[in-house]
Amino acid sequence: SSGINAEWPLRPGFETLLSLQPQVSSLKGESTEDKVLGLAQDVKEHLPELIDYENTLSVLAEERHSPMGVVLLQEILRYNHLINLIANSLSDLEKGIKGLVVMSEDLEEIFRCINEAKVPAMWSKAYPSHKPLGSWTRDLVQRVDQFFKWAHTGGMPLIFQLSYFTFPTGFLTAVLQTSARTNSISVDTLSWEFIVQILDDVNITGQPKDGVYIKGIHLEGAGWDKKNCCLVEANAMQLVCEMPTIHFKPAELKKKPGRGIYACPCYYYPDRAGTAERASFVVSVDLKSGATSPDHWCKRGTALLLSLDA
Repeated sequence: SSGINAEWPLRPGFETLLSLQPQVSSLKGESTEDKVLGLAQDVKEHLPELIDYENTLSVLAEERHSPMGVVLLQEILRYNHLINLIANSLSDLEKGIKGLVVMSEDLEEIFRCINEAKVPAMWSKAYPSHKPLGSWTRDLVQRVDQFFKWAHTGGMPLIFQLSYFTFPTGFLTAVLQTSARTNSISVDTLSWEFIVQILDDVNITGQPKDGVYIKGIHLEGAGWDKKNCCLVEANAMQLVCEMPTIHFKPAELKKKPGRGIYACPCYYYPDRAGTAERASFVVSVDLKSGATSPDHWCKRGTALLLSLDA
């Protein structure tokens, strides 16, 4: 996926339309149909390959029945379904534009979305996102890559990107179930302890004894003091900053957070309300509130976001 990142640098504004647009599209007199054909071809070329489900079953062996194995297999099925859906709808669109098949309402909708650099609604059912088509496609490649590596080797990532799961709550439940089995206790007695890392990721050389390392979480409405491991006021003009890696560690039922701890809500994407089909809220993460009271951050609407709209 790193090669694709290099080929598709993020640019402000209308970066997605540009990054998806073939070079020939600068020629004057190009029709909308030709433009959409070019963009569709670009998406198709960057689509990740399907993950081999049967091979993953044999790689996992007995682990396929473990909570983490079950989550991996479910994620593979969901992503494979999405990749097939995109590939098939792009092939149908190509045939529709060339007049080989009748343009159905679904194909008209996909045509319109691709022309506007938006993600067609039928592709968005796997997981919620407001990203424009270019960055959404890049993000899809990175998401699938996490599960491809895990499936291929049977070894879990050292550090997980929580936003890459279609159902992060299912993954977090599996982490708690794994801990409960390992320690022979009831999963109902477990909650989370959150340890924000002070050192950079290069210093993480192995998985934690219990729980998982999670990276790529964004903080909105505050800044993070890495040295003192607490919330601070955000820098001027900085709406969002990236949190360091956090160790999500299962812990037996803790007392309510003490003074100086802000129970920071974590959402799947910036639309905090979510949709009728799906809530955006994922988990509440305890963070040290620093020099101000937790109430200050509550009024500020400070939250963690697994993904952004850009």
